[in-house]
Amino acid sequence: MRKNRISYRRITLYIIFLILMSVATCLCVTYKKFALLLVCIPLLILSIVKLVSVYNGIINRLSFIIKAVKNDDYSFRFSENPDSTENSFVNHSLNQIKDMMDEKKRLMREDDKNFELIMECANIGIMLLMKNGTVMHANSKALAFFSLPRISHVEHLRAQSDELVDILNDIKPSEQKSLRYSTEMGDVNLFLSCAEIKYKEKDIRVVTIGNINKELDNQEAESWEKLTRILTHEIMNSLAPITSISNTLIDNIENADRVGEGLEIIHSTSERLMKFVNSFRQVTRVPMPQKSPFYLKELISDVLAIAEIDDINVKVSINPEDTMLYADRTQLAQVMLNLLKNALESCEANDEQKDYVIEIQSQIDSDERIRIEVSNNAGRIPDEVTENIFTPFFTTKQDGSGIGLAISRQIIRLHGGSLHLSKNTEEKVTFMIVLE
Repeated sequence: MRKNRISYRRITLYIIFLILMSVATCLCVTYKKFALLLVCIPLLILSIVKLVSVYNGIINRLSFIIKAVKNDDYSFRFSENPDSTENSFVNHSLNQIKDMMDEKKRLMREDDKNFELIMECANIGIMLLMKNGTVMHANSKALAFFSLPRISHVEHLRAQSDELVDILNDIKPSEQKSLRYSTEMGDVNLFLSCAEIKYKEKDIRVVTIGNINKELDNQEAESWEKLTRILTHEIMNSLAPITSISNTLIDNIENADRVGEGLEIIHSTSERLMKFVNSFRQVTRVPMPQKSPFYLKELISDVLAIAEIDDINVKVSINPEDTMLYADRTQLAQVMLNLLKNALESCEANDEQKDYVIEIQSQIDSDERIRIEVSNNAGRIPDEVTENIFTPFFTTKQDGSGIGLAISRQIIRLHGGSLHLSKNTEEKVTFMIVLE
């Protein structure tokens, strides 16, 4: 502070000296002391040059600060050494302004970090959108929905769904929209809502995004469970006495042919219904997984040995080869066997003369999830079949029970994963298991 006072005094002396030299020059001219002008005029010019230099220095520093602020650069600092410049007191004031701006910017950065932290803590996807579609920020939940590491504009989502981009561009504050579209990972069900805020002097739309797939799956599973338990209770109570009585009558009535035939029909019908109810019971009473570690390669090897596939080429690709699962090995083997048998039956039921191939592939994605695919080239599954393919007791096979895929999906859900039809073309049909 003392050095700044010294510098300030020096500037004051320059000004006083300029005034004195100006007065002295005027007096010399007035009284015609031209000899003294040879001394006064150079000193006057020198004082003017000094003050102009100080003025230019201040203007240059102010211009430098304005440019630095425009470029968001706060790394500058001016010298405050009074021995090296007469502008040290000005530099000190400018440095104080710079320090206040630094502090203000630091607080703004802290606010931004806190804002982003709050967004990350939200258990829902959040995107901050400008009117032109620019994405100011998207939290990790939103990026995970779209399987993207980052996003700067809503047009980057055009490859996933045109309707999604249109909704993000057009959604208004207080509006709510729902959307469903298909990806390689299966169907995506999104629920979007919008609000508007003023952020950094800009009108920003805050769009929240929720993936309701799991909620829909859970509701579907809960509904099926309630329905099947009611049916099981009612049908079992009705069928148990019918089966018992029909067996007794068949054993004791030898000559009543027509009665015997009727009882045979009752008996066979009740047995079919009992089988149906037992199938229902299998769907709703899948036991909780008893998890243990094991290698995927060993599991697939065991399943292939059980399936005994001789006439169709089976290709297996596990990447990495030592992929290990922590799951219920028996239940996972059941799922893999169901998918493998379905692929085999699709190939055998096809009349086309071509080389049929079943592929089993596995890989670990960027989110450390294990993806297992079972594919075949037996042709596309019709749309009316794919809509009900996981519905219990829906089957296109004459002797099929229709519970294989339903039980398989239930098993995978109990493991915290998903099972879906990821590809359905004439060249390739693929069922994908995703395990967290």
